[in-house]
Amino acid sequence: MKKVITICLFEIKRTFKKKSAYVIMLGMPLLFTFLFGTLFGSDAEVSFQIALVDEEQTAVSQHIVQRLMLDEMISYNIVSGHEAKEALANHEVQGIVMLEKGIAEKLRNGEPAVRFQHPPGMSTAPLVKQQVNQVLYSIDVYATAATVGSGYLNEDWETVYGKLSKNEGQIQVWTEQRTSGSAGNPMMGVSYSSAGFSIMFVMMMMLTMTGALIEARQAGIWSRLFTTPVTRYQVLFGYFLSFFIVGWIQFFLLIVLSTVLFGVNWGSPGGLLLLITTLLLCVVGLGMAIASLVKTAEQQNAIGTLVIISTCMLGGVYWPISLVPDIMQKIANFVPQTWAMEAFTTLIAESGNVGDILLPIAVLFGFAIVFLSVGLSRMKYA
Repeated sequence: MKKVITICLFEIKRTFKKKSAYVIMLGMPLLFTFLFGTLFGSDAEVSFQIALVDEEQTAVSQHIVQRLMLDEMISYNIVSGHEAKEALANHEVQGIVMLEKGIAEKLRNGEPAVRFQHPPGMSTAPLVKQQVNQVLYSIDVYATAATVGSGYLNEDWETVYGKLSKNEGQIQVWTEQRTSGSAGNPMMGVSYSSAGFSIMFVMMMMLTMTGALIEARQAGIWSRLFTTPVTRYQVLFGYFLSFFIVGWIQFFLLIVLSTVLFGVNWGSPGGLLLLITTLLLCVVGLGMAIASLVKTAEQQNAIGTLVIISTCMLGGVYWPISLVPDIMQKIANFVPQTWAMEAFTTLIAESGNVGDILLPIAVLFGFAIVFLSVGLSRMKYA
């Protein structure tokens, strides 16, 4: 184990001695986060088209509709159930928010009152769910007040609720939250970009680091190293451990800096720990796989950069994957960035926990096994 630690520490020290490493590790991801986050999260007029179906047509459901329509980033089109299904099938809308019959009773009983239907892989789904949940939370305040008030006033629940909702402006029971425009909250755009470009530049950093495997082989370092009492597995594990530790240091610093500079809330610490650990296994495995398939460091840099940038675009790092055609969304399921972004958006936008990201974690772990198997089995030592 001492030999593994020696190799690991040597590579870590060698990495942090390079000034260019800090540019890739911190400078570039923070710059891209600022540019893309403010561009798409603050000044841009980005609108998601969602069909809104009100089957109840009561004071409660109409109150929910009014609240949903306040949002400037999500554009709701009020249609019938049949029209909503046709619009979704024709890709005219990105999802359907359904206010089903009996919504008032469901609210009183604490049951799910709204159904959200959307295509699989819709990365903006957490944003819509978050907005709907915020509206339902505010409506629940009125529902609770109406329940109490109906007992004191000897009036039916719907009548009391109607009075409360009409006087909403005077009661001021909630703070209006907007998600776009200069008067809105741009943090959703910055949070999305922060997660995406953290993934991308961690991958770029790991590509640079795994190039050390090729350099060591070309320089004959491994040939001389294997003349000493050290095994191939100890050497590879030492390198692997150094890549993994540097990746974690980079991710940790990006989380801290994005929180301080941009106010990003990364969500559940436990979910974040599991996600980043699994993602790094996948990313390090990809870097080692590429290093094992090429002959020179120049080839690895060229091929690796092309693979990383193209799959990041495909996987929703630059923009929500729901904005691309269906065929591209299906292809995107075969790149790890898609699943990483799905997990990050669940943690950040939906306040999810470990249980909510188990599927993306499992898929990323599958990618890691494949990449590491290729890298370790095809690695050349001389």
